[in-house]
Amino acid sequence: MERGAASPAGPDHAQFLSTRTFGSLDGLRAISIVAVLWHHTARGPSALAISGRGFLGVDLFFVISGFLIVTLLLREERRSGKISLRSFYARRFLRIFPPYYLMLLVVTVAVYLKRGSTLEPVVHDLPYALLYVSNMVHMRSFLDITWSLATEEQFYLAVPALLRRGRRAAPLVLSIACLLAYLPTFGLFPELALPGFFRQTTFGPILVGVLLAFVMNDARGFGWLARLLWHRLSPVAALGLVVLAASHPAEDLSGLPRIGIHVAMAVLVAACVVREQHALVPVLSAWPMRRIGTVSYGIYLYHMLTWYFVDVATRRAGLESQLVFFVANTLASWLVAELSFRWFESPVLALKSRFASGAATPHAAAARPQAGLRPAD
Repeated sequence: MERGAASPAGPDHAQFLSTRTFGSLDGLRAISIVAVLWHHTARGPSALAISGRGFLGVDLFFVISGFLIVTLLLREERRSGKISLRSFYARRFLRIFPPYYLMLLVVTVAVYLKRGSTLEPVVHDLPYALLYVSNMVHMRSFLDITWSLATEEQFYLAVPALLRRGRRAAPLVLSIACLLAYLPTFGLFPELALPGFFRQTTFGPILVGVLLAFVMNDARGFGWLARLLWHRLSPVAALGLVVLAASHPAEDLSGLPRIGIHVAMAVLVAACVVREQHALVPVLSAWPMRRIGTVSYGIYLYHMLTWYFVDVATRRAGLESQLVFFVANTLASWLVAELSFRWFESPVLALKSRFASGAATPHAAAARPQAGLRPAD
């Protein structure tokens, strides 16, 4: 079964486990990256609280990533009886490292040639970005966007190894880790000099996605969620729940409001994968949404580079509109991401097939640059 279309008879866990692609998730990725671009290109305050919270797009991306990574690993374990860390890390290396270090190289060369006031902050930040620890320190330049990439990389290092070495204890350990990750957001541990990252989102949304993967991998857990979310309008209701949670009137979303947002995002992801045919399919599966979701990693990497050029161009043209700037930078970063994906990333990604288990497995689907059951980019 290529797309795992839901049976009219109702939820079927075996059908879910055989689903090779989740057709709506690239559309959700597109929403998350567009929200982040809006956040980074906004030029002024807005009357609507949610319009100033595009940073929550990263949280949605994290929930999707945690869910997909662990779903892939659990299915590999179910199929072969074990998890190959060598294959997992090889695939992640091929997907993440080449474009990431290309971006850092371009930034380094550009800043060195331009020099000026941007040189010192980038020189300060570059070592942390190179080592994927930028979420642990105070960054001074636009390389601070690498904090989310560092968070994902640290997640990749820890969670698969835990699943490989301590599968039985993993659900409990990761549940405790999720709880601990949220404690600093309540203002606890004030005496510790924790980076601001730990007092905002931390690893919480990724671990929420991980726990969702465990629930849906279990027949009873899947059955409970499916009965709750089986209606074709469930994703619409879940999306409304995310919007409502993200519109919380408090200026600071730390603590319970942020947890509520993450839970709503997990419900949205679950509603979109528990059955393939639902009311949001026409939107989430539309070509622009799927394509933006496919190259979303590149868009995130390059959007702060295009930001500078688009800013100069729009100001010289006298176009001070925030909407014009947002649209222009979105299109520019999308174009650069497409060029990178076509001419640089795709040849590297072709090597992922060497670390796939076979053409009929979820890993084979993950090795191809298509929508669905693959690690978040």
